[in-house]
Amino acid sequence: MKGYGSGPGDITRSPDVPRAQSQGDEDIAARLESLLTNRSLVAVFQPIRHLGTGEIVGAEALTRFVDFPFRSPDQWFADAESIGRGLDLEFLALETAIAAASRLPANVYVAVNLSPSACLDMRLSRIVRESGLRPERIVVELTERSPVADYARLTAALAPLRSAGLRVAIDDVGAGFSSMRHILKLSPELIKLDRSIVAGIDSNPSQKALFAAMLSFASNIGAGLVAEGIETSSELSTLAELGVETGQGYLLGRPSVLPAP
Repeated sequence: MKGYGSGPGDITRSPDVPRAQSQGDEDIAARLESLLTNRSLVAVFQPIRHLGTGEIVGAEALTRFVDFPFRSPDQWFADAESIGRGLDLEFLALETAIAAASRLPANVYVAVNLSPSACLDMRLSRIVRESGLRPERIVVELTERSPVADYARLTAALAPLRSAGLRVAIDDVGAGFSSMRHILKLSPELIKLDRSIVAGIDSNPSQKALFAAMLSFASNIGAGLVAEGIETSSELSTLAELGVETGQGYLLGRPSVLPAP
């Protein structure tokens, strides 16, 4: 996308994006312009814990919007994408998360959700460089629901940041069909297994076998494994017994302005 802002607070309409035509698009554009101008969003963090010790090792940054009327984060991002300003909103959310993450303990990493398109944008390097956080404390989560048109280009775009210490995670693994391709093509440092294959693992032998296989696979490619959506003590015990080291979910901590110690 062309027309990048010159600073963290300078988010402008790209000249190659057509203006909204319909009344609905005009309403979306007005709401979004107000949000971008007023920076009416906050970052909350859901803790990622070591399953053996309970120690917080990381925190996933999630965006919450404070503009009226209430709209879910998914609605805000979908609306922004529909009028060609999805990246502008992604980068405002990223800047907000990175700024808030400066208050996290120095031994805790912050995981931020980004689309493949955002990873190809030069604003990412600038934000990481100017953040004040060590790159090794930043994890970029790519959801398997986001298509990747050109893996070679995405790999090349992320290479300088990864060389500096930034890590890549594949999110929502198990929720769709693209995850293994993402993993094989991008060689992530972290693999996050979706709630859909965590729920009920304590009573499902097939899910246990799948986790055992994923643990072996992750070890062989040098990736860490994170179990998402842990909600019961039985799920937690089973995952720990299988050898899963880290996880997140409501049982381990709900999203908050700062994760509980």
